[in-house]
Amino acid sequence: MDSLFCSKLLILKQMRTLIRYGIGVLVLMAMACGGAKTVTSPEEMEALDNLVAKRSFEINARWARPMASQALNSISNARLLPYGSNASQVDITGNASYLRLVDDMVKADLPYFGERQMSGPYNSQNTGIQFEGVPEDLQIEPNSKTKGYTMRFNINNGSESFQVIAQLFPSRSSSISITSSQRTQIRYDGTLSEYNKDEE
Repeated sequence: MDSLFCSKLLILKQMRTLIRYGIGVLVLMAMACGGAKTVTSPEEMEALDNLVAKRSFEINARWARPMASQALNSISNARLLPYGSNASQVDITGNASYLRLVDDMVKADLPYFGERQMSGPYNSQNTGIQFEGVPEDLQIEPNSKTKGYTMRFNINNGSESFQVIAQLFPSRSSSISITSSQRTQIRYDGTLSEYNKDEE
């Protein structure tokens, strides 16, 4: 009986040791995965600072990220979205999809995927998000968390109001979040570049 008790005790000790080593390995793996951070070079930071200071840049959207809904799921299941897209992300490369800032003027032409929250004038020619003009409350401030900039403004296109927040990253990637007075919120991901007026 004593030998049976001793063997069970030995097995318990071995299991505890294995569990301790297993937890240690898991902790090290978690730290290794979480420790990979993007390092921003001084050159990237300076280039972004100069781009923002000139106030002449454009965000070219590559992906639209609408709020998921039953209607979008139905469209996705019917395979009516572009190849490689689904209800929560739509590939919009190939479309002229942009948000532009020149001095104190903003202009946007972005496709929209989502639902209207309230009725508005129906225009089958312009179903996307479009606006142009001098925005209200334009702010471009450094973002210490992303080491980039956050641009915020409000604008009205005559029939709809938009609240826009754009994140500008040193890697020249960017994201745009648009809240509308008539539609569900949508986000866009894309690239940031200098805007040249002569190219129009």
